[in-house]
Amino acid sequence: MNITVIGEANIDIAVRQREPGNGKGCSPADIRFHHGGVARNVAHNLCLLGHKVKLMTVFGDDDFASRLIDDCKEIGMDLSLSTQYKDARSPIFLCFNDKWGQMQSAFSDIDLNDHLNLDWMRDKIDAVNRSDLVVADTLLSAEALTFLIDHCAVPLYIDTVSPKRALLLSKAIKQSRKKTFYAAKCNLAEAQAMTGITEAEEAARQLNAKGIENVYLTLGKDGAIYCSNNNLLHFPAMETEIVNVTGSGDAFLAGVVHGHALGHSDEKAVRIGLKMAQLNTESEAPVNPALRHSTVLCC
Repeated sequence: MNITVIGEANIDIAVRQREPGNGKGCSPADIRFHHGGVARNVAHNLCLLGHKVKLMTVFGDDDFASRLIDDCKEIGMDLSLSTQYKDARSPIFLCFNDKWGQMQSAFSDIDLNDHLNLDWMRDKIDAVNRSDLVVADTLLSAEALTFLIDHCAVPLYIDTVSPKRALLLSKAIKQSRKKTFYAAKCNLAEAQAMTGITEAEEAARQLNAKGIENVYLTLGKDGAIYCSNNNLLHFPAMETEIVNVTGSGDAFLAGVVHGHALGHSDEKAVRIGLKMAQLNTESEAPVNPALRHSTVLCC
């Protein structure tokens, strides 16, 4: 399918402890640089799955940006809807993980994303609507998200990204005229931020009531929930040897989109998403390069 993915592309710097530190001096760690960002990761996964993907993002004007752009083109992404800004720094995401790959803390420098605004979105909406479907993250401004919800003429999937950004999506839905869109992927903390509800199934139902037609709620080791106005399904997680969890939610969403693109049911699409997430946890990178040769392509 022709898919447009809208949102952030950044540099990920992942620091993984080799052994617990004592808070004094320098602790040994594995430090890796990756090309990341929720939208970029989703686009990367979809390219590996064989789709024609346009990444609509903003790039800085430094060495990191040059590497990001070259890598996106090498993967096969169409960057014709992206914008590069002169003398701007690339967004950077820095995370500290324990030796099991679980994130302990994170920091970001993402001022460039201020350009993901209403004017930027309005100028590109006609091209966006020539896609078969659209995926967006919530690094867009609330006004840009509102405009996208109201003017996207094809199925729109939104990744809530974080509890703080999930609140921005709630604001965008309230401001919109349609007050509804096709699908959202979130984790439990993000769903709680949007609904104030701690119980997963009820939180998913409340997200439907807010106007999200299809909710994909990831629960880590407890699997995932799919919820629509007519259906609620709970899926167990797949067993895996965890190397790194960064990007697993992005892989899950790409798997759901891939399943729908192949014409599968919501249930089958979620199972493909869970398989994608499993494969992703087995890789140090935020996107597992082995995906291109995976049997998930044949699902």
